[in-house]
Amino acid sequence: MAGYAKVSSKGQITLSAELRKRLNIEPGTYLSVVADGEGVYLTPVKESIAQLRGAVAVDSPQDFRQIRHKTMEEVISVDAEGS
Repeated sequence: MAGYAKVSSKGQITLSAELRKRLNIEPGTYLSVVADGEGVYLTPVKESIAQLRGAVAVDSPQDFRQIRHKTMEEVISVDAEGS
C-alpha cells in the first residue's frame, strides 16, 4: 500500500484512515521510526515500556538508584560466570 503524507510546520504527518485501520494504529500508538538510506520506515510498536506502567504494584516509595545498582551487580555476576 502506497500513499502520500505532507509534513506540517511542526514536523507532523497524518496517516490515512485506511492505513491506520489496516495496521491497527489508534491514537496513542507508538511507532518505531527507522531511517534507511533515503527512506523512513514507520512500524507500530506492539508493546512499550510505557504500557508496563502500573503492572507491578508497589506499596511504598522506591529507591531506584539502589535498584539500578543491584541490577548492575547481578548483570556483572552473570557475565563473570559466563566467562
